[in-house]
Amino acid sequence: MKDTKKYVGDKLKVCTVIGFPNGYNTTNVKVYETLSVIEEGADEIDMVINAGRLKDKDYNYIVDEISKIKAFCQGRNLKVILETDLLTKEEIKKAKKAKDKSAVKAAKQNYKNKKESE
Repeated sequence: MKDTKKYVGDKLKVCTVIGFPNGYNTTNVKVYETLSVIEEGADEIDMVINAGRLKDKDYNYIVDEISKIKAFCQGRNLKVILETDLLTKEEIKKAKKAKDKSAVKAAKQNYKNKKESE
């Protein structure tokens, strides 16, 4: 991250992913990852939401986790990533609602099933 930031300087924003690949890291680990990449120079953070908690219908956990990570982003843009290969259409809708409740403006999904899940 530091080398990338040094190379691009202020010409480009540097974004990185936390909680990859399925978001199964604990919230505390994701907070540590967030603070670490910010220290390394990240301008934006993409976080993978916990697919297991989503499948368990633990929507409060998802909202709380996204909100906590956003609070530690220190004003940086946060996007959530949905691993749609693992999710049903209903779970994708619920994940997007959780993102909205957390006041995060953007969600990304893996490309493979993008058209199937819209």
